[in-house]
Amino acid sequence: MLKHLLSLLVFLMAFQNSYAIYEVTDNCKKAWMLVMDLKIDQAKSLLAGEIKRKPDNFYLYYLDQTCDAFKLIVNSTDREYDTFVENYHRRREIMDGKDEDSPYYLSCYAEMEIQVAVFSVMHGSQFAGIKKGYAAYKDLYRNLLKFPRFSPNKRLDGFFNVAIANMPPFVKWAVSAFGVKVDIKYGFKTLFENFQSQKNIPGLNAEAALYIILAAKINKTPEMLYDFTKSLDTSISNTFIHQYFRANICYWSGKNEEGIRILQQTKPREKSIYAGIIYNYMMGKMMMRKLDTSAEGYLLSYLSHLEKKEYLKEINYNLGLYYLLHGDLIRYRKQCDVVRSKGMDLNERDREALYDAKLDYVPDINLVKARLSLEGGYPESFTNALRAYEANPSKAPGNELEYLLLKGRKAALVPNYPLAMATFRKVIEQGESRNYYFACEAAFRMGELFQKTGQLASAKEYYKKSMKLYKKEYYEILEDKAAKAYRGIP
Repeated sequence: MLKHLLSLLVFLMAFQNSYAIYEVTDNCKKAWMLVMDLKIDQAKSLLAGEIKRKPDNFYLYYLDQTCDAFKLIVNSTDREYDTFVENYHRRREIMDGKDEDSPYYLSCYAEMEIQVAVFSVMHGSQFAGIKKGYAAYKDLYRNLLKFPRFSPNKRLDGFFNVAIANMPPFVKWAVSAFGVKVDIKYGFKTLFENFQSQKNIPGLNAEAALYIILAAKINKTPEMLYDFTKSLDTSISNTFIHQYFRANICYWSGKNEEGIRILQQTKPREKSIYAGIIYNYMMGKMMMRKLDTSAEGYLLSYLSHLEKKEYLKEINYNLGLYYLLHGDLIRYRKQCDVVRSKGMDLNERDREALYDAKLDYVPDINLVKARLSLEGGYPESFTNALRAYEANPSKAPGNELEYLLLKGRKAALVPNYPLAMATFRKVIEQGESRNYYFACEAAFRMGELFQKTGQLASAKEYYKKSMKLYKKEYYEILEDKAAKAYRGIP
């Protein structure tokens, strides 16, 4: 009997030690909160001291890499990416084979792999990145079989289901090639369950909430989280990264003014250089929608600090639009040249900018003002701009089609569905033979209106038409939303 008790005691001690080797210490939680404020250098300094004291706590190496991943997301060069990959291999040499029975072992491994995968794709190593991503996927589901109730598994499981279902066009083939099965609804359900299980743990709760937001961004439905982000505890919502995304969600929800107020409260200079960079990015775009002259300063400041190629096309085109709105056609065209010749087109926003910079006509100033105002939630400014256009309309077919589309969108918001539908039909009739996205968008919006009025067969018909009218150089959000809406109707 005593022998059995001693054996049980040894087993329990070993089990406890296996967890201790992946220990989420108080300093780890503090580091997470610093990361949520984008005080990345402070977080790494804290972790460096912790690693020196507890080199066998392998959770620290995972968290240290995550700090580096946040740096790369904000701003990075190819050299910094190379260093990131080198450090990944160095950390894995330390961690590999150590405490493989811990639920954290494969969980941390999978997350570190997916970080490398994402940045590999972004830095031109697409096939290597996809292979690494698939390895992360397999490691996660091996861990789920071993530890089905382990919370970090849920976070990654939910995120994978949403992210893989929304892979960009140039890597979509990987989903079928590797036979990966995913479910967006299950993904979000799992992410919210994970948040509920972590909501009272400082640092980890902010991370769990961030994963939900990032998933919605990838799914092109950030507006769905407007109420969720407002409901977060202040210990989460007052961190810079969550204030930033609250503002971002307002931007995508037609609540631009609210987004500006939130972002103005973040005080990025008190946070870090990384906070300042994305502050300028978001504030520049929001001030463009407000038609505020301060937009130029924010956009130029962002570009002056930008080292990565991502978002270079987008912000240069926004700057071009700013010059166009202020009557400087020469500088607008120069910015379009920059968009066509510099940066990368892996990011959806950059691909949209490239489409706009290649247009065979110059957008009408008043229509640009009207579109920005409508998307920002400024009805009076929209009305004034549209009236100014009507007083001096353009003869360019692209401008004529955009004018009709904007009228239809406004009528749908009022709401005046009969007028909106009639206007969208005109856009489709006049625009389906032209190489612009307006007819594609009008068909999608017709589908939305029919779905809202319960005419599901007609809704499916127009969603299908929108997909048929879509061309790969158009705003891909149109095809994505149309395809999801079409599949969502029985």
